[in-house]
Amino acid sequence: MNSQCNKHFSLHMLAKLALAVLMTTPFAVPQTAIAAAINIKRTNYGIPNGAFFVSPTGQPGNSGRSANSPWPISKAIASAPSGATIVFRGGTYRNVRLPLNKRFTLQAYPNEQPWLKGSTIITGWVKEGNIWRKDGWNYSFPPNQQARAVDPKFPMAGYRDMVYINGVPLKQVGNKARVGPGTFYVDPRNKKLYVGSNPNSKTVEATTQAEGIIVWNNSAAGSVVRGLGLAHYADQAIKIGTSGVTVENTTMARNAMEGVTVKSPNVKLRGNNISYNGRKGVGASYAHRLLLENNVISYNNLENFSTSWSASGVKILWSDGVVARGNTVANNKSMGLWADESSSNITFVNNVARNNIIGIYFEISHKAIIASNVVHNNSTAGIMILNASAARIYNNTLARNHANLLVQDTSRRNTKAKEISKGITWTTRNTVVKNNVFWNSNGPMFYAPGCAVKQASRLMIPATNNNAYYRRAASRPVNLIWGLSGNQCSQNFTSLASFRSATGLEGNSLDVVNSNDPFFINAGANDFRLKGGSPAMGRGEPLPADIANAIGVSAGRKVNLGALR
Repeated sequence: MNSQCNKHFSLHMLAKLALAVLMTTPFAVPQTAIAAAINIKRTNYGIPNGAFFVSPTGQPGNSGRSANSPWPISKAIASAPSGATIVFRGGTYRNVRLPLNKRFTLQAYPNEQPWLKGSTIITGWVKEGNIWRKDGWNYSFPPNQQARAVDPKFPMAGYRDMVYINGVPLKQVGNKARVGPGTFYVDPRNKKLYVGSNPNSKTVEATTQAEGIIVWNNSAAGSVVRGLGLAHYADQAIKIGTSGVTVENTTMARNAMEGVTVKSPNVKLRGNNISYNGRKGVGASYAHRLLLENNVISYNNLENFSTSWSASGVKILWSDGVVARGNTVANNKSMGLWADESSSNITFVNNVARNNIIGIYFEISHKAIIASNVVHNNSTAGIMILNASAARIYNNTLARNHANLLVQDTSRRNTKAKEISKGITWTTRNTVVKNNVFWNSNGPMFYAPGCAVKQASRLMIPATNNNAYYRRAASRPVNLIWGLSGNQCSQNFTSLASFRSATGLEGNSLDVVNSNDPFFINAGANDFRLKGGSPAMGRGEPLPADIANAIGVSAGRKVNLGALR
């Protein structure tokens, strides 16, 4: 079903890209960073007449109709009519689960920061030798995912219990004997919770709820969530299974599995912080016309789930018409933006994808615009196309990735006649690569051998032109790896001139060798704006109308190379 990338590369490719190491080595995330980095945006949404108010200390006997007389959440959800706005005063709402069966707008009170947590505060600890015990603990969240989602090196990843002491997460272990400083163990049979760090005089929070806000009932279609924070849920902070839902300026962080799951069409996720979750930031399936816009999606897969199965910043499955634009997708111990399994008409534009395993990944799918993204410092590839057709890769800035661009076909093929009739064949064809800047990769700049199926690379990539390749010294080869035929399936070209001579491609492209970068203002500080006189200025081929429209620029005239916005 989903990809298992390591199995689909030749040994030659594995050696070149060191995928076996890069895709299984965890990234280090300081525990102090996890404790301190999460905030909720300050928002100032207008409060309509007739709104209802809630607070952590709200009382059922209050009117619920003013900021000074709030209800508890449970009463507002039960009593407010469909279409109502519920305004959350600041503070922490504990042990909260909100299944919506009406259309609501849930929003923060102006300039206040309400946290909804799927945890409770624990007191009453008993010291037992060098560890501490909580008796009567009635909560346990054992694995509920497919076995192959769990990396055998990290067998506890699927256990979804969470414990925090003064905001710092403890690591779950599999038995009482392994409990020590910084760890915890749940004994569901005997209803006990053990921690190895002294909990006394500290705030100890432990997970008690699987899901936060559940917008699954069709009566809740069109609901809006904005300005809130959700944390400490065993599965998802927000679970969306009905159409037209909007989540904006909301923080979904420190959840054991996912920040948000979307399984319905016409959902909008805008301006959110979706970070520090155990497996994924965003999981989407059958999420047709999903809009992901201006979100920060970072530091996900903290639990080290298998990176070749589902762990990701964003993973999209079986979805048509998804648009991801203006997002920062960074530092995920996984793929960054990933469209997989028969998705189609995907648009990835104006994003920054950095410090992931693969920045932007388009796999066993059909038709994508991947344009005007800044993609740098990803440990395996900046952009990767695998068994996917009709990907148009325009005006991306690709820098310091192990491979800046990786295009591959394997023997995997779709067998579903209905999908094949729509062009979803799982065959890498009609990839177009234009107007990009390939800047000083750590490995090959453009890696597109045909060895896995003994074919010429031009079958996968019929058009590549108007690109720029930059390296600091002539002794560092440009490294375009290309198959001229089935028998010559992986040729290493060390200059653009030799590649052009052998293939007839890249006729208008640049090969720039200069110890001082002539392209960007300060690439060392990740400022990839073009400097005055950059050789990228005005060198781009005019954009097709749909790509120009997706980026937000004019069509039909020459453009700069690299990211345009």
